[in-house]
Amino acid sequence: MRLAVGAMLLAAPAAAQTPERVRCIVDHGPAQDCRVTFSTAAGVRTLRFDMGGGRRVTFVGRAQTGWWSGRLDGKPAMGFERNRGNVAFATSDLAHSFEWYYPDSEHGRY
Repeated sequence: MRLAVGAMLLAAPAAAQTPERVRCIVDHGPAQDCRVTFSTAAGVRTLRFDMGGGRRVTFVGRAQTGWWSGRLDGKPAMGFERNRGNVAFATSDLAHSFEWYYPDSEHGRY
């Protein structure tokens, strides 16, 4: 499943994919269930996370060799892959952070 997602991120059409169940952490709070939808257009990746209750987080940007750059909820941000299926982001001013992972990738398992 995670390998298929990696392939989608590299070659996905502009249309959004089916949402997947993942875990999300907003601003170092507790982990919670959420859904992510991936889409890619012209090399720019959009990751939309829905945590329910109307709370959404969006990252738009590019990834290369485990590092991400772009915008988190509209603010300049960077991110890094802790491992496949576990990515942490923070805005440049460090005022907002966000992490997502597949349930079986929380502690570095692939």
